Amino acid sequence: MTDNESSQDLPTIVASVMVTIPPLVFRTGWAYLRMRKHAQKASKKLELEFVSNGIPPEYAERLAEQYATDLSIRTMIRKMDVPFGGAWRRQSLEK
Repeated sequence: MTDNESSQDLPTIVASVMVTIPPLVFRTGWAYLRMRKHAQKASKKLELEFVSNGIPPEYAERLAEQYATDLSIRTMIRKMDVPFGGAWRRQSLEK
């Protein structure tokens, strides 16, 4: 492929990326918000179960709160080890 051919393909590539990315971000964001809402509801149920099984309310509240707040995009990305996560950055700095 020559430089001329690749430069002619660039507008097509940019246009397809511009069309694809916004819906993808919207769907992913919506799914994340739903997941957070489910985690909050589960956290409340978890707290009630802890208290009903004899755990002091202040401990139950802290444990349930920790459960609800552990759901973050940054943590998920770090666990997936995607290229823009921390492991990739460390590898690129070592080279």
